[in-house]
Amino acid sequence: MVAMESLFKLSENRLIEKIQRGDSLAFRELFDHYWEPLYRRAYYRLQDSALAEDLVQDVLADLWEQRKGLRIHSGLSNYLFSMLKYKIIYWASQQDRQHQIQNHLMHRMEEMEETILGTIEAGALQQTIVEVVETFPENMRKIFLLRMQDYKIADIAHTLQLAEQTVKNNHTEALSRLKLKLSKEYPHLPIYSLLAVLFTKS
Repeated sequence: MVAMESLFKLSENRLIEKIQRGDSLAFRELFDHYWEPLYRRAYYRLQDSALAEDLVQDVLADLWEQRKGLRIHSGLSNYLFSMLKYKIIYWASQQDRQHQIQNHLMHRMEEMEETILGTIEAGALQQTIVEVVETFPENMRKIFLLRMQDYKIADIAHTLQLAEQTVKNNHTEALSRLKLKLSKEYPHLPIYSLLAVLFTKS
């Protein structure tokens, strides 16, 4: 297995050159080599087998369509995983906003209940957050949701074609609006602790 991996790495540049020339057999070799690791990465992020398969298929299809203009400087693996990362971020940015919020909060609610909230209050808090985020302008809402799902500022900026400072400013304003609303609705709760839970990786 190690020998095969080394052989693949040694022949990677040659493989890319063949793909650039439209060699379908070379592309099939790349497909067979990278399909499983790309799928595992996509499934880890999405927890949806069919969706993970679709996005990996999209990545590899895009690679083939763009083959003539390929410029790979940091290695084929890094290139493909970067393509997948941005594909996932873009997909996430287009999804139903309420579903995204509630799906994320469901994963964090148990921790909230065990630390600073009761079950009933956690449900009310979740609904309040959903309602506040619904009022955000489109870009602010997308940025907030992506940050809440642990995506980095630079990756969000790249995917949404925005300046990093614009992403930072939107996220800061979103947090400010959310803090203001939660402080009014739940003055007895430690708002900063709640937000820390929301923005802590699972």
